[in-house]
Amino acid sequence: MLSSPKGGVGKSSLSRNILVLAARAGHTTAGVDFDQQGTLATWSERRERVRASIPALASIPVQKARLEDWRAVMASTKKSTADFVVIDTPPSIELNLNAIVSLAAEADLILVPCQQTQDDIDSVIPWMRHLNSASQRAAFVLNRSNRRAKSFEMIRSKLLVAGDFCPVEIPQLEEIPLASGKGLGVMDLTRPSSGETFEALWSYVSRRVQQ
Repeated sequence: MLSSPKGGVGKSSLSRNILVLAARAGHTTAGVDFDQQGTLATWSERRERVRASIPALASIPVQKARLEDWRAVMASTKKSTADFVVIDTPPSIELNLNAIVSLAAEADLILVPCQQTQDDIDSVIPWMRHLNSASQRAAFVLNRSNRRAKSFEMIRSKLLVAGDFCPVEIPQLEEIPLASGKGLGVMDLTRPSSGETFEALWSYVSRRVQQ
């Protein structure tokens, strides 16, 4: 599950790339898009159109759903053939707190994306504290990072103090939105420059899910 109170931190971007990584690892995958914008669901539809000319591309269905229907949606996913499900949630957690907290309790792992700004820190740290107090398995993911910026170590340190931290930072790279625009994940591209980064991310995610 991808969850953050802050909009625009890359929940949908990470969701689709994790789905592609899981499919490449041999899982039967599915996504659930609870965000009204439907970014993940739109990407899945685009991918299906691409598969018409590239049938070897793994099918990754994404169900668009309303957050208030989460119980029925989760029951449906448990009955499906998918063995790896990624859930993309809307921002503004405070407006949907009860539903998102209940949904989080069903997740094997909650990733909390965060960008390299103080505004992001102010938003995500209270949410991580809430997840920790509920004994949820959760971790920050620093997205669109820039190690050369002075803010990098400060932001990273604050996240490490506040909760578990994914050791793989996702840099700002042009190929990430480029792949998305084609209904792909980065690892669907030929010789992606960030291939090692996303392989490392999958190693982390798959290991945490299995713990």
